[in-house]
Amino acid sequence: MDFCRKKGRIPLKREFNMYRVYQKRFGSWNNAIRAAGLEPNMVIFSKKFGARDGHMCDSFAEKIIDDYLSEASIVHKRNAYYGNTKMSADFLVKDIRIEYFGLAGVKEDYDENIERKRLESKKCDYKLLEIYPSALFAPGFKEFFIRNLRRLMKI
Repeated sequence: MDFCRKKGRIPLKREFNMYRVYQKRFGSWNNAIRAAGLEPNMVIFSKKFGARDGHMCDSFAEKIIDDYLSEASIVHKRNAYYGNTKMSADFLVKDIRIEYFGLAGVKEDYDENIERKRLESKKCDYKLLEIYPSALFAPGFKEFFIRNLRRLMKI
């Protein structure tokens, strides 16, 4: 509850190094979230989150990134395709595809998809900016992200 009050959102289980303690005590992470009086996100990507600029995002993390872009007055699009594939990037800023790889290292097929996106980016000569949970929730990330994105936009 303290986390939720401070951050204005439900915590991700990877933000708590004590995940096993919660699992042992409550039976699952979602049960712990319910016990705190909050509503868990039961299915990945089932719940959409509205960013301040009106974009609908597939996760709360994507909403955070979208809001950072808007706050910095950086024009961006959602869901830009990689060449002629069915794969899409979370965001497009000029010729830069921005991906939030929130499940990296968690699901093998997800990691394979990351590699496919990297290869397609090289093939199509796209700039690809990869964001991972450990970075997104680190102190100072917003400033670091915007500064580096602006640098990439000039290249």
